[in-house]
Amino acid sequence: MKKASFVLFSILLLLGLLGCEPNMETKKANSEEKTGKEVEDKSIKENEEVKSLYTVDSYMKSVEENLEARSETLIKNIQKLHNYTIYSKVELLDFVAFVDDPSGFDLSITMFSMDRQANEVFYEGTDSTIFAGSLGIIENVKYTHLLGNQTDDFWEFYEKNEEELNLAEKQAFATWVADCWKKADGQAITLSAYFSIHDDYESFDLNNKEWVTDEEKWTD
Repeated sequence: MKKASFVLFSILLLLGLLGCEPNMETKKANSEEKTGKEVEDKSIKENEEVKSLYTVDSYMKSVEENLEARSETLIKNIQKLHNYTIYSKVELLDFVAFVDDPSGFDLSITMFSMDRQANEVFYEGTDSTIFAGSLGIIENVKYTHLLGNQTDDFWEFYEKNEEELNLAEKQAFATWVADCWKKADGQAITLSAYFSIHDDYESFDLNNKEWVTDEEKWTD
């Protein structure tokens, strides 16, 4: 009787263990399913990244290449300044960029003759060789363009990286103008010269190639 009870107890215990513990095949199947899902998720993520045509580096490369394509025009226009006798009351030359929002990708630059009190200087005499006032230096520079018809992709990329792109664009514009100023022998004019974006708070010294605040610019 005791032997029969022990056998019955052993059978019940074995059945209980079999019911509670998953077998090795089940564990293996679950593991393979989990691994497969992780691989699938990673693949989907990688595919999504590949689909985007834009990165900060590729965008800025496009900007720099488009600016470089207009360098010859900018250099020639700056060189024309050597033909002027700049009015003696002019204390600095201020090259100001007017930039469309990114939907236009358009840049134009006007030079203003200024004094150190941030006032534009004008000449009211009759000598036509004397220059003072403003002068258009270059217009309608398309500094980049959309790739194909990826409009939605571009704006998603631009909004995500807007702060970084704004700073990079600003530096690219300043470096381009400074390089063209040097190649046009702008230093021979013997006046301080600055580049800025309209309504910005700092300017790029074209001779020393450094950013300065408005206070430094007008009180130098």
